[in-house]
Amino acid sequence: MAQLELSNAWLLSGNMQNARTAADGFLESALSTADPHLQALAWELKTRVAMAEDDLKGARECIQQALAIVDKFEILVAAWQAHGTAWQLYQQVKEHKTAETNRERAETCILKIANSFALDEPLRATFLAAAPVRRILREKCREQDHAAA
Repeated sequence: MAQLELSNAWLLSGNMQNARTAADGFLESALSTADPHLQALAWELKTRVAMAEDDLKGARECIQQALAIVDKFEILVAAWQAHGTAWQLYQQVKEHKTAETNRERAETCILKIANSFALDEPLRATFLAAAPVRRILREKCREQDHAAA
């Protein structure tokens, strides 16, 4: 997990060489385990690095690996992240129907996670307030507003 967060830090700082190196190391480590959660997160990370480098072909290949894993195993935390990244990728390449399908799948996973907590559980509110989660849920509200107009 430290490798994942290190790569995220490099990615956020814009240091693509270090982000790619850290992501490659995390993927290698994840693939050496039988843990589909880590493997899906590693492929999702590689997708985000490829997108940041404008390597859309590489991003597609990586996200397909991540989605294959989350489709095979019920790993909601990795699944919402993989589908959220797929949503962003497919929006970027103007495949809006595929993008929306992935946004909906991310939303379904998010709501399953949120609903696993009691309504008054602070962790539920914290999770739903996280920026990446809000972005996915907010997009649905925007679409409903456009449909009503």
